[in-house]
Amino acid sequence: MNIRQLEIFTAVAETGSITKTAEQLYLSQPAISKTIRDLETDIGVPLFDRIDNRLHLNPAGRAFRIRATRLLTEFHDLASFGEQTQALPLRVGTSMTIGQLSLPAAVTEFRKLYPDTPLKIYSENVQRIKARLLNGDVDVAFLEGFASSQSFTALPISEYPLLAVGAPHLTPTAQLTRAEMLQVPFLLRELGSTLRDHFDETMHHIGIDIEPMLQSTSTAVLINAAKAGLGLTILPSPFAQPYLTAGTLQRYELPGQEMRTVNYAITLKGSAVNAVQQALVDCFKKAQWHESL
Repeated sequence: MNIRQLEIFTAVAETGSITKTAEQLYLSQPAISKTIRDLETDIGVPLFDRIDNRLHLNPAGRAFRIRATRLLTEFHDLASFGEQTQALPLRVGTSMTIGQLSLPAAVTEFRKLYPDTPLKIYSENVQRIKARLLNGDVDVAFLEGFASSQSFTALPISEYPLLAVGAPHLTPTAQLTRAEMLQVPFLLRELGSTLRDHFDETMHHIGIDIEPMLQSTSTAVLINAAKAGLGLTILPSPFAQPYLTAGTLQRYELPGQEMRTVNYAITLKGSAVNAVQQALVDCFKKAQWHESL
């Protein structure tokens, strides 16, 4: 096994295609195929399943990819020690909420500190970002409402309330009772999202089962529907504040405890956090602290 094999392996894992990898690396398809076969022979285990003329990492391949990516990162760091001529990209994942709230300010601040460090950013739902961490696609992720896991290390970076908001005077009073909760339409994020999980958990504690009138993965869709008077939605306070200030949305008090979410910087357990990654964490912490004011 050698470094070139690992570089070709990670490229094929990324594209899922011998053809695309050959074009990307300016090599022939037979050369790519032979390299993968030789690597699998060297380590004594197949790394891909061949399905519909595409290569899909099998469980062994996914585990191998994580370690191969770490080794390549360390190899390139050593190769450019003292005078780095080409910085490796810092691969970042954010949940969609944090991507909308804090990503622009955090990246702007980070670029002042490390202008020559390229970034590759994914902003997706929490489950997808977790999968990218496990697959070695991202180095550090920023997620809200993270549940503890043996696979990840989580560092809290901020916290803010979750608010129930709707059009002004949607209900006779802004303090809803349990009975009124069952009469008001709700506009909620999809099952498995952090906002939905916090809401459902709160409703469970007070013995209410809410079936949303509108369910969407898009916060913008929910905000527009709430502004139009279709029902109540749940928003992080930094999201809600501009609309509350403008008077286009009003806060409504729900029975039960106040809903809050904690935001975390997440890394794969056992992965060392280098100075560049720590700087990005600090930038997100600073950005989210300002958002929560």
